[in-house]
Amino acid sequence: MFDAGTHIRVHRLTPVPYWHHGIVIGGTEVIEFSGGGLLRKGETCVRQVSLATFENGTSAEIVQHPITWRALTYSDPLPPAMTVDRALWLVQHQLPRYPLGFRNCESIAVWCASGDYESFQAKKFMQWKAPAIIPIAYMMRKKPRLGLVLGAGSVVISLMTAVPYIHNRALFKHTKQY
Repeated sequence: MFDAGTHIRVHRLTPVPYWHHGIVIGGTEVIEFSGGGLLRKGETCVRQVSLATFENGTSAEIVQHPITWRALTYSDPLPPAMTVDRALWLVQHQLPRYPLGFRNCESIAVWCASGDYESFQAKKFMQWKAPAIIPIAYMMRKKPRLGLVLGAGSVVISLMTAVPYIHNRALFKHTKQY
């Protein structure tokens, strides 16, 4: 049993393993950002489910705040009542469509629990781009045509992830409706 306002997560072993995040709102109830299948992400919403449904046969664990990522410590946790209030507010004020890379269950739970808007799983995924620069540069020298394609693909992926991600951080930062 978890206290109300606790940020929790469960490990999901799908074809692409990930951590699913939620906020305990009391008793055995959790607010999560979920609901759409792999090919039905348009059906995803912020919703209230039982802890058993959230855990889906696994065991939830607590996410400790403040979160430290690459030597940067993020905000301290908000009071539990405010965390619950934010989660319930999101149920009433549904988010626009579901773009995995920058608005996902983790970023929503982190926002509810701390006021920060971050997805550390998405950041970890985007890290592959930095080590990919060396082989792309090599390919551009040895096989310019292939290198150009790889370089253009990297730029497109960067724009698809980074630009909307920054936009959504600003959206939450400037949305004071809550």
